[in-house]
This record gives sequence, C-alpha cells and structure tokens, in this order.
Amino acid sequence: MLRWISILGGLLIMMGHHARSEALFYYFRLDDHIPENHLLRLIDKHVSFEFVRKQLKDSYSETGRPSIDPELLLRILLIGYLYGITIERKLVEELRMHLAWRWFTGLSFDQEIPHHS
Repeated sequence: MLRWISILGGLLIMMGHHARSEALFYYFRLDDHIPENHLLRLIDKHVSFEFVRKQLKDSYSETGRPSIDPELLLRILLIGYLYGITIERKLVEELRMHLAWRWFTGLSFDQEIPHHS
C-alpha cells in the first residue's frame, strides 16, 4: 500500500507502508531455505545417525512413557556443541528460532520441540 506523506510545508513524497498480517495457511519448505554449503546440510549429507537407535535399543524399556527419539536428541546436542551452547534451556530456545537447526533435526514448525529437561 502506498501513502502520500506531507513533509516540510507541503512537499509530498510516496512512501511504501507494509501492513503486517498473518496468513491462514503457508506453503513453506525448510529445505528450500537452507544453503547447499551450510555446515549442517554438509553434516547431514555425509553422516548417518541411524547407528544411534541400534546402539541404544537395549537401553530402552518396552514399558513406560515414550522417550525422545535418540537420533533427534543426538542431533540437538551436536548443534549445541557446534555452536557453543552448553545450556539445554538456551539450546531449546534457539532451536525454536533457527530454520537450519529445525531442518537438521527434522522438526517442522507444527512439531513440538523436546523439553529442555
């Protein structure tokens, strides 16, 4: 939307004005917004994290509350290590905001991020 603005006794200029609004639905792919040469994309391409489930399967019980996916947890902790974040609460807070981190962990916008505890 364009508006006429009066400045300095009658001089008019055209200035754009962006009205902030929320769309009801979005088409957004995280993959489209992560550069090909991003560190996390390179790690994801060259490192398989599937070994984590195989290594830890005997450590998990068949009963009780479901746990956080061990591969997801390893990816989150790796992000913390790479970016120097040693406090889990801060790591979870940052994970909410960084597109590349969400892409690397496989968490979409509508998925809940694991609790810091």
